[in-house]
Amino acid sequence: MSAHPANWSIAPLPPSDTATAEAIIDLLRAHNAPYLGRPATAPLQLALMSDGRLAGGLLGQFRSHWLHVDILVVAPALRGSGAGRALLTQAEAAARERGSHGVWLDTFDFQAPHFYEHLGYTRFGTIADFHDGHARHFYQKRF
Repeated sequence: MSAHPANWSIAPLPPSDTATAEAIIDLLRAHNAPYLGRPATAPLQLALMSDGRLAGGLLGQFRSHWLHVDILVVAPALRGSGAGRALLTQAEAAARERGSHGVWLDTFDFQAPHFYEHLGYTRFGTIADFHDGHARHFYQKRF
C-alpha cells in the first residue's frame, strides 16, 4: 500500500472480504441511482438435466433493468436438440416477467454467434482478436 499526495491508496482486496466488495458495489449503485433507479439484482440459474444427469445450463444475473447471461452451455450430445433454445426461452420469459428491458450476453466466434442471431439477438459490439485471433461478440435482445 502506498500513500499519494491526495491522501489515498490502493490495496488488493482478499476474496474473503465480501463486506468491502459489497460496499464498493453500493458506491456504484448510489452513483447510478439518479439515472437508473435502484433495481434489485438477483441471479438466474437454470440447470439442464438429461437422464438424471447435468447436461448444461444457464447462469445469469438481473441487474440495471436487464438480464445478463453469463454462461449458456449444452453438452455436445444435446447440441442441436433445441435444449439451448429452451434454456434461453425460459430465461427470456423470466426477464419479461421481471419487467426487464431485454437480455444481453457475449460469445466467441467459435461458440454460438449464429445461434443467437437466429433467435433474434442483435450484435452491438465486437472485440476483434480477443485471444489468439478469436473475436468476442456482444449481443442484445430488447423486448
